[in-house]
Amino acid sequence: MNLFTISDLAKEYGEGGAKVTALKKINLSIPEGKFIAILGASGSGKSTLLNMLGCMDTPTTGKILFHDKEITAFNKAQMTKFRGDNIGFVFQSYNLLPDLTAVENVEFSTELAGLTRAEAENALRLVGLTDRMSHYPAELSGGEQQRVSIARAIAKNPKVLLCDEPTGALDFNTGIMVLEVLKQIHLERKTSVLLITHNQEIAKIADVVISLRSGDIQSITENASPVSTSELTW
Repeated sequence: MNLFTISDLAKEYGEGGAKVTALKKINLSIPEGKFIAILGASGSGKSTLLNMLGCMDTPTTGKILFHDKEITAFNKAQMTKFRGDNIGFVFQSYNLLPDLTAVENVEFSTELAGLTRAEAENALRLVGLTDRMSHYPAELSGGEQQRVSIARAIAKNPKVLLCDEPTGALDFNTGIMVLEVLKQIHLERKTSVLLITHNQEIAKIADVVISLRSGDIQSITENASPVSTSELTW
């Protein structure tokens, strides 16, 4: 079953001589329940695509189906509800509130979903931060802060986890740890994961690799045997 079905999706920014085409009428089916890597250099259209899949942006032309729902036809209120019900976001920047502890950050950001403190604590346990729940962001390493942001994204048990260069600000060892957490969530919760990266090595852990170049799809490759995070080097 397809998670997303994308038809003639294009995105342009600006007008006239300043117009930039970020995506060029791409067509794509993204299967459900997979770990997907969206690979490409800066400016290839990766983040533009992810933002539209997550209802953070709208296309210039084309449409996106989530299962059988055309999310590109949603109004702002419908987009907000769709994000709240289905999507968890993990970005390169952690975006934690400095005056709140780790568990308070998770609890605060998911309170609209009606989550309890216990559910926030459980999400932090899942990412290996049982002993760091009462610590403030300034007391956490970069990797720990990113794991708090992952806990915040998964606390409401989303159907899809959209990750935009989640290891981009981290050193190699810490990045491997974060990738391992994402793989664990994917396997244990059966969560569909779409991970943006410019790193071809990281893409090796994915079930499917979608390569973008200059706003167009360059290739779609299925990994018959994705490598484990412990095998990665870069």
